Amino acid sequence: MAQFFENIAKRDGQTIKFTSVATGQSVEFPAFITSFSDSFNINWGGGGTTFGRTDPVKSYQSTTRRIQASFDILGVSKNIAMENFKKYSMLIKMLYPVFSAPLKNQSQARTITGSPLMRIKYSNYIHSSKSAAGLLGCLQGVEFRPEYQAGHFLHGSQKDLIPLKYSMSFVFEPLHEEPLGTDPSGKFLKSNFPYKQDTSTIGSARTPATDTMGGPVNER
Repeated sequence: MAQFFENIAKRDGQTIKFTSVATGQSVEFPAFITSFSDSFNINWGGGGTTFGRTDPVKSYQSTTRRIQASFDILGVSKNIAMENFKKYSMLIKMLYPVFSAPLKNQSQARTITGSPLMRIKYSNYIHSSKSAAGLLGCLQGVEFRPEYQAGHFLHGSQKDLIPLKYSMSFVFEPLHEEPLGTDPSGKFLKSNFPYKQDTSTIGSARTPATDTMGGPVNER
C-alpha cells in the first residue's frame, strides 16, 4: 500500500526532494504534507524621529522568507520502512558540513570545505526558476517524531527500532539567487514568483507618487 501511494505521489509530482549543494546527494519522499506555512517578512532600519514628522523615519533593509512544513512517512512493510528510514538518516547526514582530508595524519584535524546548504523541491510551493533541483536555502532545523501507536519493526540482533510511521518537520530559510522587486515601470522582475502564478496581467503599472521625503506615498 505504501509503495502504491509512493507511485501515485511521484506520478502527480507530489513528492518533496532534498538535495545537498555540497555533495549533490539527494533524497525524495512522498509528500504526505500535514502542515505548511510560508511567511515573508520585511526588515526596516532606522526608526529615528525628525522635527515635524509624527512617525519615525523607516528605511527598507531586506525581505526574508521562512518556510515551515511537516509531513508523514509511512512504511507498511519492513523493507519499505527500512528504506524510508535510510533516506531519513541520509537527510540528517546532509545537515552536516563537508570536511577536508585529515591534516598531518591526524584524523580529528580537518577543515570545513563545504557548508550544508540545501535545495528543496515541492511542486510549485517550493521551487526555483534557477535550478530544477529546487529552492536554495538553509535548513534551520529538522524534527523526527515516531508514532509509537503505529508500532515498530525490529531489525538485527540488537533489535533496532524501525518506525512504521513517523512525521518529519523542518524550517527552511530560502536564499535569493536573483534580484526580486519592481522595475521603474512597475513590473515585477519575476512575474511568476513565488508559486508559478503569472501576475503580469493583474492591475496596471504606473509611476508611483512620491512624498516630500522622496519615497513612495500611500494613496487614500
